[in-house]
Amino acid sequence: MKKFQIPRASGHSSRPSPSDTETVDPLVTLAMLGRGWRVILAALALALVAAGLYLTMLATPRYVARATVILDTHRTEVVDFNGVVDGIRGDADELNSEVEVLRSRGLLNRVVEALDLVQDPEFNPRLASPSWLDRGLSLLRPARPDASPQQIRDATTTALIDALKVRNLPSSYVFEIAVTSEDPAKAARIADTIAQLYIRNQIEVKFEATETATSWLTERVGMLKQELETAEGRVKTFNTQSPLISATALGALEVQLKDIRDRLSRIRHERDARETYLGALSEAQGAGDKRAAAADPALDRIAPDDQAGFDARFAALVAQAEADLLRAEDQIAALETSEVALQGQISRQGEDMIELQQLSREAEASRMLYEFFLNRLKETSAQNGIQQADARILSQAVIPDHPASPRRGLVLGLAAAIGIVAGIALVAARELRNTAFRTARELEAASHTLVMGQIPLLRAHARPEMLRFLLNSPGSPAMEAVRNLRTSLMLANVDAPPRVILTTSALPGEGKTTTAIALAVNLAASGKAVLLVEGDLRRHTLGEYFPGLARGAGLASVLSGQVELEEAVQHDAESGLSLLIGDESTANGADLFASATYRHFLEEARGHYDHVIIDTPPVLIVPDARIQAQAADAVLFAVRWNATTQGQLDEALRMFETVNRPVTGLVLTQVDMAKMRRYAQDRSDLRYGSYAAYGAAE
Repeated sequence: MKKFQIPRASGHSSRPSPSDTETVDPLVTLAMLGRGWRVILAALALALVAAGLYLTMLATPRYVARATVILDTHRTEVVDFNGVVDGIRGDADELNSEVEVLRSRGLLNRVVEALDLVQDPEFNPRLASPSWLDRGLSLLRPARPDASPQQIRDATTTALIDALKVRNLPSSYVFEIAVTSEDPAKAARIADTIAQLYIRNQIEVKFEATETATSWLTERVGMLKQELETAEGRVKTFNTQSPLISATALGALEVQLKDIRDRLSRIRHERDARETYLGALSEAQGAGDKRAAAADPALDRIAPDDQAGFDARFAALVAQAEADLLRAEDQIAALETSEVALQGQISRQGEDMIELQQLSREAEASRMLYEFFLNRLKETSAQNGIQQADARILSQAVIPDHPASPRRGLVLGLAAAIGIVAGIALVAARELRNTAFRTARELEAASHTLVMGQIPLLRAHARPEMLRFLLNSPGSPAMEAVRNLRTSLMLANVDAPPRVILTTSALPGEGKTTTAIALAVNLAASGKAVLLVEGDLRRHTLGEYFPGLARGAGLASVLSGQVELEEAVQHDAESGLSLLIGDESTANGADLFASATYRHFLEEARGHYDHVIIDTPPVLIVPDARIQAQAADAVLFAVRWNATTQGQLDEALRMFETVNRPVTGLVLTQVDMAKMRRYAQDRSDLRYGSYAAYGAAE
């Protein structure tokens, strides 16, 4: 028999994963979010409720008060003295340093003392009542030892540091002091106190520095005074013990020494001349030589014949020359003695002068240093009490009207965002976990088998009501879908339309029986003789759809030869169907369907009816359907919409392939038409197969 069927690859491919696709269709994503709007809305509502509970019951409103101080780099000096502590220049390093001073533990310790924050439970957690969570944790951890007063104070200061933020406003000398507290008035009070103590601290630092400098200068001036007095005493003692020493007297001695040296040089020259003269006189022998050597006019006037007078005069000249030479020698000796004495005196006075000058310079240096420190001491002492701070309060803190945290808008916005994201994540997770089928396109892509029809969900509370609906609503979307299924099935093989049609499914409750009854009713309505066979010998549900059927011989009785086919078949006048119900049998159903009797039964049924529709048990439960399918012309496999999973479908189709009898087509049953529109990827999905008829009607 020729079958019209989409080729199937070996093995069943699973639904395409995100990694198998190169891009994500935004329309598909939007459709998925649209389908899960209830989940997203529920997550959003839950998040907003949680945020509301947090804001109203758990969150503690906290207020921020801000005070500002400004550095005064151009200060007016009361007196024009150089301060002991330099003012602030205002460069980046100093601005950052002042920020740290404002946040320093030393300054905040004083704030804790001034405001007695140790007694405030907000800053001293040991005073606060423990929460239920803390009580529970205290049972699990060892008890803490009692804290010392210093530890409590340090913990309070740490809490204040955590509540404080100090920043330098950009491009300015202004510092903002922001304090966070549960009490707005307390926050403003703490901010103002920090600013005031910061200003006071600057004055105290300068005052302490001035006091320290004054004390040191006083001590240093006393020491310098003693050193000056000692130096001046040494000068005075030296002047007392030494002769009068001055530069003038020393200059006079040097002039006197020069005069002596000049006289000594002259006398030595005269002595040398007299020695030469005396030598010439002594060497002269004759009268002429003596006259020439003596060069004396008186000697030249003596007559040559007056020898006695000549000799007397020559002797007198020799004696006079010797006397003059001796006198010159005496003068030279005296002058040399005076020169030596005067040189010694000048040398001694020069050394004394140098020592005196050294002592005088030392005394003068001590005097200058003493006077400098004394003046600095007076300036520093004059600065006591007139110190100015390098900063001033620009604006005091204002008590805030509204809490800074929690920010209700931000919390609610964040909660809404978290709720939406969580809802989207839940929807995405649900979509990823769900391997059921929602469109014919998905079903065909996953099974590689033709989807011949899509049967909508029948809103019937009982099985007889469903039969009434099929009979009384021939123009309903459901019956239009059944007619499309019949058309697809009959046209699957135009040359030999199927007469024995078998319906089955993977598991119970997937719409195979409803599909069999609807198809049988539709065929009967078209004037065909139809035999509806209940091929499930274990569960007898066909009678629930047809309450008027008598419980008696059925399919098992016919196959066992107990009754003839005509005797077992019952007729339903309203639907025009012939029905062969299932009955109890001691024989195994699989053995009965595998026997030649079953094939003979079908041949006999073909001779009496145009179509034989067999409703078989689920494939994954019992093997009956696979055995009965061997003698059927067509096998319709029911797949419940959004319920039958990929794994169940793959396993059921594989089991048919193991007996070399693939199914003819799939039927998507119990389709929720309203929801299916949300799962459709495009408009073609809405017109796919038989959905167009009842989809348009809806």
